Amino acid sequence: MVGVIGTLVLLAGAAAGIWWWMGRALFQPGTVEQVLAARGETLEVPPGQRADAPSWQVSPDVRLRHLAVGDGRDVVVVHGGPGLPPAEPWRGATMAGESLRWHFYDQRGCGASSRPFTHAPPGGTWQAMQAVEARLGLAAQLADLERIRRLLGKERLTLVGHSFGALVAALYAAEWPERVEALVLVAPAPLVTMPAGDGDLFTQVRARLDQTSQRELDAWLKHTFDFPARLKDDEARLAEHFAAFRPLYVQAIRRERPDAKLAGTGATGGFLSLGLYLSLGRHHDWSHWLGRVRARTLVIHGDQDLQPRSATERVVEVIPHARLVELAGSGHFPFEEQPEAFAATVSAFLSEER
Repeated sequence: MVGVIGTLVLLAGAAAGIWWWMGRALFQPGTVEQVLAARGETLEVPPGQRADAPSWQVSPDVRLRHLAVGDGRDVVVVHGGPGLPPAEPWRGATMAGESLRWHFYDQRGCGASSRPFTHAPPGGTWQAMQAVEARLGLAAQLADLERIRRLLGKERLTLVGHSFGALVAALYAAEWPERVEALVLVAPAPLVTMPAGDGDLFTQVRARLDQTSQRELDAWLKHTFDFPARLKDDEARLAEHFAAFRPLYVQAIRRERPDAKLAGTGATGGFLSLGLYLSLGRHHDWSHWLGRVRARTLVIHGDQDLQPRSATERVVEVIPHARLVELAGSGHFPFEEQPEAFAATVSAFLSEER
């Protein structure tokens, strides 16, 4: 019996090792409803909820913090990170006047929303990785967006995704093309294909750090992608680890733009960030899948962003009906750095004939 158990443990460890060596993305586009069904979940939301409530119950054990600002057409904001919700509504959103009502929510696993795990789920490494990705990865995030659509009572959503959240928004628009009216992608992370080439965030940040900080980043990356070791951390330690990247990112920006305005963030997600990295894997190509998007799409690029314009253009190329607007004097957070221009650009796009 001991020999059988030992063999099973070795096989589970080998499966995790093979996954990492191959770099296969655990998320597969087009499978959200199948993944939920396999877990015994549905896209239904508990009834009797208000669209303007301070939190949304999207499943029996997951509640999302929610804050709405403005009046008019409903716009759902998908924040970036991964796992970094805004501390407060964007300045650019508050300047959009009475034409738009912006719905900000903290994704499951971060901020003030429910965190499904305090410790890694039971089982071997491979089983734990799969469980974390299933509860917090891309499929779960897309399912929550669909539940939000139903909660708001909308036939079609208007989505504004920032950075990593732009990938989530675009994947939702490809998963259910008929359920998105308009799509705004702000400084979209160039993760349609991986590796990301010249758009790789860590490469861009590292190139702007001094040697001491480069060593710090290298150590952070080594720890981040040692998934078996990270599964031994609890939520608090994981969140602290993932939050440690932000000071390095800020340092890289400040070296070139000392006065750049950056968005404040809420509490970082620990297992959420891990789950989303597992969803992405090291190698995937979702460019053909994103060709399913039907919604009119605006892509906003700040001309001072660390991310090169060429990387943003590759995102535009794979999405039908997408057009690119570059905002001068802005980096990765145009809604904070150029809020008036951001508000005017988004409002003009959304006011066009539908």
